Amino acid sequence: MVVQAPRETTQEIMSAIEAIMVNEFRVCQSLLTVLQQERQALVQKDVETLSNLVDQKESLLDELGSDEESRRSLLEKLAQNYGLEKEVLGLTDILRRLQMTASERVYRLQEGIVALQGKIRELNRANQALAEMNLERITALQEYLVSLYSSPSYYKPPAGVQNPTMPPASYGMDQRG
Repeated sequence: MVVQAPRETTQEIMSAIEAIMVNEFRVCQSLLTVLQQERQALVQKDVETLSNLVDQKESLLDELGSDEESRRSLLEKLAQNYGLEKEVLGLTDILRRLQMTASERVYRLQEGIVALQGKIRELNRANQALAEMNLERITALQEYLVSLYSSPSYYKPPAGVQNPTMPPASYGMDQRG
């Protein structure tokens, strides 16, 4: 005989979803702050700060991914509790079917997270454009500096300087042996 673990109640699942979404909201706020700091570092061309900020962004994005996976798992449990597992439902669809105080809080959290994610996308695109512009400027400067200091591997006088019917110019030097 197989013993199944007791099912979590809808309220327990909703509380867990709410806790995860509160964390998602905080992580999104942190990510927005990091992106604003990244903007300043890009403008100031502070490579060391940029490197640290990239590490912070990666950590925050990993945490967001983990939270999203946990939320998705809890949504599946919630859908199973209501016999909706065969339907493909998002958080908003499930919340509409539940008439609970917790669902209103979660819905508001979701709206806040979506708003923050929009700001994050916008700031990230702007930072990417700024980084690409800096990279293009540095590449152009590098190519210019290399062109200044590179010498040809051989000397060739400009075309038309020497007439083949005239002897080479001596420039006042005696060419006798």
